[in-house]
Formats: sequence, structure tokens, C-alpha cells
Amino acid sequence: MKSMTGYGKSETTTDSGKITVETRSENNRFLDIKLQMPDSTLSLEPRLAEVVKKTILRGKIRAMISIDGTKTASYELNTELLRETKRILDRLCKELGLDEKPGLDHFLSIKDIFSAEHKESITKKQAADIEKTLGAAISKLDESRISEGRKLEKDLSKRIGKIEKLSEKISSKRQGFMKNASSKIKERIEKLLDDTQIDEYRLYQEVSYLAERSDITEELVRLNAHLSKFRETMAKEGSIGKELDFLLQEMNREAGTVSAKAKDAQVSHMIIDLRSELEKIREQVQNIE
Repeated sequence: MKSMTGYGKSETTTDSGKITVETRSENNRFLDIKLQMPDSTLSLEPRLAEVVKKTILRGKIRAMISIDGTKTASYELNTELLRETKRILDRLCKELGLDEKPGLDHFLSIKDIFSAEHKESITKKQAADIEKTLGAAISKLDESRISEGRKLEKDLSKRIGKIEKLSEKISSKRQGFMKNASSKIKERIEKLLDDTQIDEYRLYQEVSYLAERSDITEELVRLNAHLSKFRETMAKEGSIGKELDFLLQEMNREAGTVSAKAKDAQVSHMIIDLRSELEKIREQVQNIE
């Protein structure tokens, strides 16, 4: 099990400068890769994205790539544009009779006053060094996600254990339910009818109807099956977050049905505790790859 949050950093010293790659990841439904890199390396983006995909299956990945000693572009002052602009401004001031002369701030506000000349594409050796450094940073990122995943797995296993115990208590509480319900119905009818003889067949029908409407055996069986599947899924390799989230939805559905059918205050209180644990698990699962 892996968390979707983590951090990894790697540095490589080369003849052309020191390459530094910092990677961070956070929750996301899918794999979302964003690379922040010098302009001279933009052509490498597809290759570098593949490096990430080899290790990371899900999450929002951000990688910052910098190369010391390597400039992405050199800037040149557009003197022709400045001369033409000054000529126009001087003529305008003269025609309008203005004493004001154009200042430096006027020229700096002109669009395209500076033009960028980008460096040539990087060499194959430089590209290989960048790819290698990114791979090392992603490996460290993955290690941090695995470490965090172990903590999540421990916490989830503990909470699943609590839910299993609550399910057992609910099941135990319901074992004598029908017998007690039948006795209570019979007592109530006897009080209402005084000495009138009770129709045992009609009483059997009422109890059967009550049993059908309040039986939660199937729901508890399905809930326990989902809990077992949840534990099994936690032990699997790869991306399991979505599957765990689906199982949680199913468990919540069964818990809701049990609460509606039980009509028992103690069972309702146990269901509240059970659903509280499910909600805490749901929050944790959002962070699992």
C-alpha cells in the first residue's frame, strides 16, 4: 500500500552544471504530471513523463528541474524599437506643445523592448543526466509514499478490527431478538384482550412479518464479507485506492440498512460508532494510491 503524498530530491553534478530535481506528490483521482523545467529542456518533457509513469500510478506529481550554470535564454535590448519610439514621442510633444520629455519609465513599459534568444537544444549526454536525476528523485518520492503507506495500513487495519468487533456485538445482540419480540407482542395482546383467547396462528403471522422486516442477518453477512475483502485488498500490490473506496461505499450502505431495520436503540448506537469508523477510514483512503 502506498500513500499519494510524498517528497523526493536528487542532485547530479555534471560538466555543464549541477542538476537538481525536487518532486512532490499529493492526492488526485488519476495520474497528473506537471514538470517545471528550463526552456532548453522542454523537448524532453514526454520522455521525462514516461520516467514518472514507470513508478507512479496515481496522484498529482510536481517535479521542479533546475540546472545551475545553464541559462535558458539571453536577453537583448531592442534599440531600433527604442529609437523609433523616442522619435514618435518627441514629435508628439512638439505638436502638442508639451515641455515634458520621455523618461526611462516610458520606454521600460513598452512591450517587446527586450527580445530573448534561446540556447540551442541540450546534448544527448545532458538529456541522459536529467533523466537519470529525475529517476532518482522519483525513487525517493516513491520510498516516502511507501513509508507513509505503511502507517496508513496500520491505522486502517486497527479501525477495520473495531468495525468487526462492533458487527459481532450487533449480531450477538440480535440472536434473542425474535424470541423476545414474540413474547412482548403476546404480552401486549393479552393486556389488550384481557381473558380473550389469542389466535396463535395470527400471532405467528405477526411475528413472521416482524421478523421479515427487521431481520439484519443478510446485511451483517455482506458487511463482514466487505470487511474481509477490504483486508485482502490492502495486501495487494499496485493502485488499490479506488477499490477500497468502493468497498467503503458498500459497507456504508449495509450499515445504513441495518440501522433502519433494527429498530433497537442499542444497535443504533453501535451503528453510529461503526459508521464513525467508516468515515475516518474514508478520509484515509482518499490518500491511498
